[in-house]
Amino acid sequence: MLTRRHFSSCVLAPLAAPLTPARKRALKRFSEIAASLYAWDLRDEGIAPICDTLAETSAVNSVYLVALMHHEKRPLTDFYYPHNPKRKTYFPEDSRAFWRPRMERYRDSAIKPLTSERDDLKGTDWLEMLVSEGRKRGWRTGAEISHTVLDKDRARKEHVDAVQRDIYGNPFSQIICPNSPKARAYLAALFTDLAANYDLDFLQTCLVPFVYRRPETAVGAGDPHVPGSFEYRIWGGGVSESQAELLLRAVQGGCFCGSCHAEARRAGFDLAAARRALKPLADMLDHPGLAEAHRLALLRASNTTPAGMLLRHPELFEWLRFRRDSLTRLFAEVHQAVRAVKPTIDLRLNAYIYDNWELSGLDFAALKPYLGSVRSSNYDEQSGNPARMEHKRRFLLSVREAIGDEMHFVSAIGVRPKATPELVRQGVVISSECGADGLSLGHYDGAPLRNLEAIRQGMADAGATAARGGGGRGRAC
Repeated sequence: MLTRRHFSSCVLAPLAAPLTPARKRALKRFSEIAASLYAWDLRDEGIAPICDTLAETSAVNSVYLVALMHHEKRPLTDFYYPHNPKRKTYFPEDSRAFWRPRMERYRDSAIKPLTSERDDLKGTDWLEMLVSEGRKRGWRTGAEISHTVLDKDRARKEHVDAVQRDIYGNPFSQIICPNSPKARAYLAALFTDLAANYDLDFLQTCLVPFVYRRPETAVGAGDPHVPGSFEYRIWGGGVSESQAELLLRAVQGGCFCGSCHAEARRAGFDLAAARRALKPLADMLDHPGLAEAHRLALLRASNTTPAGMLLRHPELFEWLRFRRDSLTRLFAEVHQAVRAVKPTIDLRLNAYIYDNWELSGLDFAALKPYLGSVRSSNYDEQSGNPARMEHKRRFLLSVREAIGDEMHFVSAIGVRPKATPELVRQGVVISSECGADGLSLGHYDGAPLRNLEAIRQGMADAGATAARGGGGRGRAC
């Protein structure tokens, strides 16, 4: 439930010391300060005024369009927009593309992208508009493929064979399976379409990987695995559970579809046998009887470790490794396809899962050969809780340790309510201390002016400045 903002968030701490000649010589240089924008931002506020504001307040030198956007209320963390002059809220269409798809790129894909059907958005190439303005300013430009690339309606009616399935065989909403040939062909077409037809420095993806777990209750049913349920939450819970139970709950996730069985056979992994072994664990979590409930209660009261669970259930480890290998292979295929079209483009991972990411199939070190850069999507500032900032520090260090010191690493700063200027500034300092090469605002549409201004102030606190024109680049794909 949203609560009243703290009045203290409007009071800034004393600013950093004046920029003396010595401080100028010793400044760290962030090569990139990125900001994400949506098509309706450009429609309502205008691309040039937005870029002016971002440059003046936050020293932005890199912009990207969320070019394929999932279905969620905007602004995400508050009731109303803080500065949009046209509307108070917006409810985007489900999984729509906001560029002009070149359909020849989709000849080998059974799935085609949908564009907006709304009068104020359709018929305009919003990505071209953003790129054109960014290039006028000498800024870096990019595009993001967001969480879902397939809308729920077509996922149910036309392309259910591309959707992940749980251990009971039920589909997970519109979440595509990394092992589905249909899904892989569609993703390759999306990325190569963008790379071939727009002057982009980076392509960013925060595609939902393997589903970690099903929610506790499904829509319209008391039983979470009711046939035909499409319920799925991108932002999962589980924070109060032990690490052993968190690991165990992965068996409630995906994927056990036909494509996964086929890929497992090719890889020499018996997924059918693993499913039989894991199903009793899923039953214990999903609909336990008296004996199963007793066993789960014992686990919760114990100090059993994840390592102990893996030793006890080796098929669980093999399944997790299979998912890791499957997701890594998907990135390798997209990397190869994009490189064939534009060898200089940076394929960027938006690391939006920042707890137990390995339970979704993500292994930053394994993905490294197929990435040009990584964006940490940690927004702990917007919790409004100073105690969360140590969590941010640990996640940034986890990513940096996995990808190495040489990879371009951008740290997101949560600038939306309930973030305060003090926390925004602290997030910038922590990012600098953890070896970030750049910053990324999350996100402009919901950011009060005071939090945008705090980005530049945080750089002063960190003894840092921004490069002109966003000259820093990730590795070419």
